[in-house]
Amino acid sequence: MIRLEPLLPLWALIPLFTGMLALAVVLLVRRPRQRTAWLRRGLMVLLLLAVALRPVTPLDDEPTERMNANVFFVVDRTGSMNAEDYAGSQPRLEGVKADMRRIMGMTEGSRYAILSFDSTATQQLPLTTDAGAAEAWIDTLETEPTAYSKGSNVDRPLETLGTEITETREEDPDSSILVYVLSDGENTDGEESRSFAPLASQIDGGAVLGYGTAEGGPMQVQGGEDDGEYITDADGSQGISTIDQAQLETIAEQLGLPYLHRTDPEEPIEGTMEGITLSPVPIESAREVDSFRDWYWIAAIPLAGLMIWELGATTFRLPRRLDRHDIRGAQR
Repeated sequence: MIRLEPLLPLWALIPLFTGMLALAVVLLVRRPRQRTAWLRRGLMVLLLLAVALRPVTPLDDEPTERMNANVFFVVDRTGSMNAEDYAGSQPRLEGVKADMRRIMGMTEGSRYAILSFDSTATQQLPLTTDAGAAEAWIDTLETEPTAYSKGSNVDRPLETLGTEITETREEDPDSSILVYVLSDGENTDGEESRSFAPLASQIDGGAVLGYGTAEGGPMQVQGGEDDGEYITDADGSQGISTIDQAQLETIAEQLGLPYLHRTDPEEPIEGTMEGITLSPVPIESAREVDSFRDWYWIAAIPLAGLMIWELGATTFRLPRRLDRHDIRGAQR
């Protein structure tokens, strides 16, 4: 059964779209020479209204129970994660994406949180059972824009991660906490990293996953005018980033987790959950999760087509500069 999940409150949607539709109808009647244009615009308003109302179909077969695990991904988004030395010549972030998806497959039904770090550390996704939200983040994962990079350190997420783990342990004491740190371990701010050891007592499992090679790989610029070009050093030679495995092994030891050097998405990773048994949270403790299948895209497709038509028609009506032949013809 289809129901509506409006993107805006109805008290805002109704007057807004009523006004736009009324304007289109009035001008459709008063400007017969522009009837096609105003008919098109009226139809665009109706299609946009359909998108804003967001028709959905509830998925009744989605489980409301979750598994007794809270999975924290700590993801390195520094520019060096663009270095092309993973599984041959792929960017390191491709390995991160593959491993995050694999871990989610191993922990299906758990809650997921994503923290990322580059010049700063931020919570990208709070703990949620919505695996689709986590997958969407993975699909769009990129490094920070090169122009904004101000040096990085693997300890950037330490405080944020500590706060999240402490709050989760208090809120959900009976569930396991799994932490996966995905990084190349490279520090570029010249500072020594702080210890992750204070977090070890609150963590039940996970791993530190390292990406890159000792030989290193070149990196492309992310964003800006030079987007896609390869980064060069001060002397003009090609910039190369190498993995710092010693740094990553130290973090793993501090957290009490295994360290795995990731060079191939097919290499085993399941051992990082040794001793962890996933089981459903009792139903009285489970959070209800509303899951839907969206249908707004059906209206969005013709809306996009009409917008392209409108743009083309508007561009065609723009005044064009006369060339010399046009000017001579006009003077005659």
